[in-house]
Amino acid sequence: MKISSILLLSMVLLAPAGLFSAAAFERDRPAELDRAEESLKTARNELQHAGDEWGGHKAKAIEHINAALQELERAEHSVGEHRH
Repeated sequence: MKISSILLLSMVLLAPAGLFSAAAFERDRPAELDRAEESLKTARNELQHAGDEWGGHKAKAIEHINAALQELERAEHSVGEHRH
């Protein structure tokens, strides 16, 4: 799978409206969030095993995926603080 396809898939999974809203976190962690996180981790794994470095673009794509995963963690932590 091409790097651009993997990144596009990851972005589409994160795009649903309200995914990061406080209302979305009022209930238990949304299943969509779990699926998006798993998709990002799968994409990162696929890229890590994709062979050549692709002129540095593969490494940059992995950095973006790691940043997205960190952002999900920060969003969940932020919402958790607002609930208490």
